[in-house]
Amino acid sequence: MKKTLLVLTLLVAIAIGFNACRQTYENGPIISFRTKMSRITGKWKLVSMEGVPRLNPEIDQYMELTKEKISDGVYKAKFTNFQWRICDNQSNDTNIVSLFTSEGSWAFQSVSFFTGTDYEDLADNEGLDITIDSIQNFYHVLRWKITRLTNKELILYMVFRWEEACGPYNDFVKMSFKKC
Repeated sequence: MKKTLLVLTLLVAIAIGFNACRQTYENGPIISFRTKMSRITGKWKLVSMEGVPRLNPEIDQYMELTKEKISDGVYKAKFTNFQWRICDNQSNDTNIVSLFTSEGSWAFQSVSFFTGTDYEDLADNEGLDITIDSIQNFYHVLRWKITRLTNKELILYMVFRWEEACGPYNDFVKMSFKKC
């Protein structure tokens, strides 16, 4: 009886473990024994950017996502030499692109994501909201779809910024990062 109970308990633990470790993101990993939180937190160096030209590829650009909690499910972030399209209030010019350093925040999301032609419901923690504090007196909130998250690699995808006429980019953007 004890042996049967032990085997049953072990099978339930294995089933729960595999369910927790299953693939969430379309580009893997297929299985991971690290939580999404432990994989995403850390300092990430921008490796490549598709959809828009990189302003200055010689300058290293970083995004640091911490476990330091701001509120329920929202954590501190820092952006160093990050490339962004900025709104100019005086001229209404949305084509001012610069590198900046700023504080901000991040949060996992499980909501709808604009794919360019339609909306897609994201799976549990498949979305990533990044808030960048006060660039030219604006707070920018971006919703990204995570397509790959390993302990060393992060790939984010975004299409057209909704809600703001003066968003960061107006097309498809894919950013690839490596953990430092």
